[in-house]
Amino acid sequence: MSVKGVYLVGFSGSGKSTIAKLIGARLGWPVYDLDRVIVERSGMTIPAIFKSEGEAGFRARESETLREISSVPPFVMATGGGTFIRAENRRLMEDKGWTIALEGRPELLHTRIEQQVRRAEPGAIRPMLDAVYPLEQVRSLKQSRQSAYALADWTIHTDRLSPDQVVSEVIRAVELLERTGAPSATPDQHAAPVRHSLDLDLPPAVVVSAGTMPYQVIVGWQNLPALGEQIRRLLPRARQVATLADANTWARLGAIIEPVLAAVGLQVHVRQTATDERGKTLDEAQSIYDWLLTLRLRRDDIMLVVGGGAVDDLGGFVASTYMRGIPLVKVPTSFECMIDGAIGGKTALNHPRARNLIGTFYQPRLVWSDAALLNEESPRELRAAWAEVVKYALLETSLMPGGVSGLTFFEQLEDKVDLLVKLDRGTLLPIMARCVALKAQVVNADERDLGQHRILLNYGHTVGHALETATNYALLHGEAVAIGMTVAARLACRLHLADASVEQRQTALLARFGLPTRLPAVSRSLLLELVQRDKKVFGDAARWILLTAIGRAQVSSQVSESDLDACLDELSQAHE
Repeated sequence: MSVKGVYLVGFSGSGKSTIAKLIGARLGWPVYDLDRVIVERSGMTIPAIFKSEGEAGFRARESETLREISSVPPFVMATGGGTFIRAENRRLMEDKGWTIALEGRPELLHTRIEQQVRRAEPGAIRPMLDAVYPLEQVRSLKQSRQSAYALADWTIHTDRLSPDQVVSEVIRAVELLERTGAPSATPDQHAAPVRHSLDLDLPPAVVVSAGTMPYQVIVGWQNLPALGEQIRRLLPRARQVATLADANTWARLGAIIEPVLAAVGLQVHVRQTATDERGKTLDEAQSIYDWLLTLRLRRDDIMLVVGGGAVDDLGGFVASTYMRGIPLVKVPTSFECMIDGAIGGKTALNHPRARNLIGTFYQPRLVWSDAALLNEESPRELRAAWAEVVKYALLETSLMPGGVSGLTFFEQLEDKVDLLVKLDRGTLLPIMARCVALKAQVVNADERDLGQHRILLNYGHTVGHALETATNYALLHGEAVAIGMTVAARLACRLHLADASVEQRQTALLARFGLPTRLPAVSRSLLLELVQRDKKVFGDAARWILLTAIGRAQVSSQVSESDLDACLDELSQAHE
């Protein structure tokens, strides 16, 4: 049998600690649980280490401890779920022993993690369960790590095996590996790990698994100083950052962002653009292409978008089309963009006849939100963005097919409105993370708007988008969506899809957030024409998202023009 070490790697819940003890007992080898050794040596729980030293401090302890206990083989070691993700750790393990990956389906891993947490001390919280929707977080985070786990010397699928059977498989694998020659060397190109904070004062990061490469959305508080380090870890070959921002935003944040990017060796270039919908044009995109060509921006370099929804749409479109796509990092600064617009990969330009008619799907590499910036957002913009939060709460059950336990999102909003409008940090951040998690769930399931899943996020948008265009964008997006949701709820009641209490609770919550629920004075014929021109039209009928209950909605093409006209009449300001 090998005189090397045996490292058990894989996602949390795969049974590494249990299997390591059984292997040690069978072979008479020393057994190490890497996380447990770190806790014993530091005298702190892992969450406490993260809180006091940050992720960098924990990872440094992890690598140092790994080196020390790998020095005297043979041994068997259960590693942490993220240990094998770091290239330096993988190189050490490859040199000192064999790496055996224990695999399992996300549903089973989630169940095992829950059981482990119930048996553990309160301080032993697992980050996968410190999430808004834990099972979806397990799925997404596991997928983001899978390419690293695939680099192990051997993989064992444990779902249908007893612990003793897994032990026998590990020992058999090591014996076979000892008798085989070394594989031809291949470059280890797995990306550096992405941040997953265990700071219990912050909401968990959310992994979005859409596109070719999973990425994380971080919702933090005064976290801009850490942006440069994270970008460098994700994109080590980048030399330049082409930054797109409006003048006011860059005047506020440039002195923070530029130094932290320069500190990690990035050359920063800044172009200022319009902050509103008028900047989202093909002419503006063309002028940005000219600028990027002047900079000689390469495909390994970065487009950094700093701003709200309009800048995000424009910058995303340019990043997706320049050189057929360059790495995109987003720092959303508006509430609506943090919880919705920056996530999911939709980019857009406006056409004179319709909003967001031209666009692509292109996922960023990182979304980094600093919620403290909302203290500087204009009261009207901030108020308007609550419409998107309410929208998510109204759709929650439909977006989470596995169900929702505890208080519903909508009930939480009803209970916390007063604290939320004051931007109470402890109340605000979990609500923002909940929106992001719902958006991530939708995007993961329906990245390109091809099915009946992502279209639900357009609740309130059929009339909302038409109102924006009809008023020449005098209405903010959230204000128009709030009115659009009111029209949609009235339609649902008229068509006997929802009880009147659904509309009443929705209207009451929108009003508590200071959002409009009455139709402004606009041309009825123009409004109806714009509704028919909506992107969701299928054949000759608009597809409407209509509530059937709080938290649940369906797609319908059965709304007649007479039904719509009647609801518009009832909700018109002229009829107050």
